Amino acid sequence: MRSPSADGPPRRGLQKAALALAVTTVLAGCATDHADPVAGQSTDVPDEPVTITWQAAPFGNRGDDARVWLVEEFERLHPTIEVEVVSAPTNVDTNRAGLSTQIMGGSSTPDIYNGDVAWSAQMADAGLALPVDEYLPDDYFDGFDPAVVEAASYEGRTYGVPLTLDQSFLYYRADLLEEHGLEPPTTWEEVAEQSRLLIDEGEVDHGLAYQGAAYEGLTAVTNEFVSAAGGGILDDDLESPVIDEAPAHEAVEFMHGLDEEGLTPAGVSTFEEPESLQSFTNGRSAFLRNWAYAHATAEDPEMSEIAGDVGVTAMPAFEGQDTRASSVGGWNVYLNPHTQNLGASLAFLTWITSPEIQSETAERSSTVPTLDSVRESEEIRALSPVIDAAPDNDLVSRPTSTPHYTQVSQAVFSNVNAVLSGTEETGDALGEARGAVQSALDGRSL
Repeated sequence: MRSPSADGPPRRGLQKAALALAVTTVLAGCATDHADPVAGQSTDVPDEPVTITWQAAPFGNRGDDARVWLVEEFERLHPTIEVEVVSAPTNVDTNRAGLSTQIMGGSSTPDIYNGDVAWSAQMADAGLALPVDEYLPDDYFDGFDPAVVEAASYEGRTYGVPLTLDQSFLYYRADLLEEHGLEPPTTWEEVAEQSRLLIDEGEVDHGLAYQGAAYEGLTAVTNEFVSAAGGGILDDDLESPVIDEAPAHEAVEFMHGLDEEGLTPAGVSTFEEPESLQSFTNGRSAFLRNWAYAHATAEDPEMSEIAGDVGVTAMPAFEGQDTRASSVGGWNVYLNPHTQNLGASLAFLTWITSPEIQSETAERSSTVPTLDSVRESEEIRALSPVIDAAPDNDLVSRPTSTPHYTQVSQAVFSNVNAVLSGTEETGDALGEARGAVQSALDGRSL
């Protein structure tokens, strides 16, 4: 599973940004007073038979749709609850728009739905998801990384229960590093240094491939570089932009410097996930920043020219800094505020996100668990190199806890892309980004 969703070159990325902005405008226009529409419903597992609906796109391994076995196991353990699966559109924006229209109209179905981690504040602000923490023990979310909970929260309440955790990793040519006596890099400066060496030796054409196109993926990448440099996109209160302050300036300048020096592919400012992955799997790039899914593709001999020679490690830090920043991606489970089956929905929601099921999902699908105790266990880490590297990442949330996140992200990726493509100087572009982010936070159009 890729996160964030991206399926085309920059032109399509901009079209998707426009669609996302339109969806956000609709959501902003339907905010509610957050009255409790499920008041009086029991939170207990029902004694009498009920049917709940779960809207979710397929996930798990290609030949092992996790929805199927999850429902079968749950129904065996909970004979009074039948779960009807409704397949969601695979396009994230189309999925969100359809759910928004349906729930806005008062529909009680789906009772629960999977949604991107970036949805929480937008759906919550529009009254399209219940604050699930109201119905769970006070310490329920203590087992999740704070960045994961932050991504699922809005105004001090938590609206999504983390189901799958995606994060980014640094992939590298293990054979080339071994041949030249190099250790996997732990800093971005080492990535640049090793890239120069491997290019000079004629081993590869490029050093680092990543997602530099004008779309959500670049916001995630920028968030990582800026966080690793000690900065952020918004301040800690999510009230003011800090994207033009010194750490962000240094981070974006470093990204631009990689491009200017030729340490990245010439077209990196047009790359989304597929293009960056291809540059790595065809042997032209020594390093790759990508999400967890990329490992399986890179190690598949039918899809990769470097299968068997792929290493994976946590994201690098900057020299003098400790943060190996990886943006939080993945899927949460949300509760429809109009559900007529609160108890049954809570039973299913908490079961599919429980430690036991997190472990089973990791074993069957090699997905990174969301619960710290599961993700960090030696038994689970031994399942795959990606899961093994995951605990060494420092998870950082994009500023998704603002309902204006779509516009904030557009302000970031459009201006950083202008730097990468050489049409704007870093200082000017980040100044424009700051102004656009502030306009978004103030509720003004970009």
